[in-house]
Amino acid sequence: MAMMDMDLTGKTALITASVTGIGLATAQQLCSRGAKVWINGRKADRLAQAADAVRARVPGAQVMTVQADVATVEGCQHVIDTVRDVDLLLNMAGGTDRIVPFDELTDKDWQYQWDFNVMSGVRLTRHFAPLIKAKTYGRIIFMTSEAGMVTPDMIVDYGVCKAAVIRLSRCVAEMFHRHPGVTVNCVSPGGTMSEWVYRDAKGRPVQEFEKQHFEKNETTSLLGRFAEADEVANMITYLCCPASNATRGAVLRADGGPVRTV
Repeated sequence: MAMMDMDLTGKTALITASVTGIGLATAQQLCSRGAKVWINGRKADRLAQAADAVRARVPGAQVMTVQADVATVEGCQHVIDTVRDVDLLLNMAGGTDRIVPFDELTDKDWQYQWDFNVMSGVRLTRHFAPLIKAKTYGRIIFMTSEAGMVTPDMIVDYGVCKAAVIRLSRCVAEMFHRHPGVTVNCVSPGGTMSEWVYRDAKGRPVQEFEKQHFEKNETTSLLGRFAEADEVANMITYLCCPASNATRGAVLRADGGPVRTV
């Protein structure tokens, strides 16, 4: 066995919610390692732009697109009908764009977060896990968040759902008990430079918003800045590669170190 085998030639990956940010950076990195990659998003124009961005960064990249909203039953089924087989399943769909106190959250808010952050991964993994289990090599990765460990009071619905993803990931990992070549893990990013940073900055210089955010909201962060998408994608890419075969059933943090636990 090579000491650091990062080759993914011949492998096929499906990455949900991958038109921007960490998902897009991951698609680029997996393609650079030789994988064929399916990217997913809700809008055709953004999917096309993302595919172009992958090819621009990785000349000769094999990248395909599947347009679907994986927060819905119909969207997941369309992905299943389109993507017939994968070696690497990356359940990256999730997130929140609303900052709402707990007592103002409606049933609709809770249901959306559950469907987007949890059920998207449940539905796709339920279908693809048996196919991956029959292989000699495979990876399933779930995305949680630092909010799944320490939840701010204005995103309780999101944090609860991300905590559920951690438990889901471990349960799926145990389905592959002692499988020689298939692993299941969970990645936990923190604040990452992405569209939401520019949205929340509301026209202010991003550097000013970033400084204020870490002085006020994330004082325990050891990094002290938003991570770059590639910095998180590095962790995900490692987990996809043969070099990570002994890493199983784990939650790996790429959050800048704000959570004060071991």
